Parts: sequence; structure tokens; C-alpha cells
Amino acid sequence: MKTINLNSESLHTAASMLKVLGHPIRISIIELLDDTNKMSVTEIFKALKIEQAIASHHLNTLKNKRILMSERVGKNTYYSVSDPNLISAVNSVRSYK
Repeated sequence: MKTINLNSESLHTAASMLKVLGHPIRISIIELLDDTNKMSVTEIFKALKIEQAIASHHLNTLKNKRILMSERVGKNTYYSVSDPNLISAVNSVRSYK
């Protein structure tokens, strides 16, 4: 029988990432970025019909957990998903019934 170390760093990292992804707005952001590859804050909050401050909060949370990457171009910051496997994971969970 396989034994699992409940105190392993990788297990805690995975749990932390799942916790961060466990919000409807954050899942929606990942889905948007799957369709377009990269978007600005303005494009994201308009697409989701939420306030700019709310979008920025969730984008910062995703960026701090390295789920998203950001690139500054002039006055705009563009966000993209750091690893395509994250998109696959979100799509898998989303399609579960």
C-alpha cells in the first residue's frame, strides 16, 4: 500500500492552489484567458461585468500564486495563464457532473 506524507510541501502547494482556484470569478478568469491567451484588466472586468477593483483583487491573488503571469505594455498590464495544465485542470473540474 502506498504511503503519503501529509506534511509534504508538494501536497500543501497543491491544496493551496486548489483553494485559490475555488472561486467562481477566478475560474471565469482562467476560462477567459483560455479563449484569448492574454487580456488586460479592463478587458477582463468588462467581459465579466464586475468592478475593476474586484477584478484586480482576483488577478493579484492568481498572480501571487503563480497561476497567472503579467506583462506590462505601456499603461496596460496583460495577464495570461502560466501553465496550460492549469487550464486543463479547470476545464476538467468544470465539466464534472
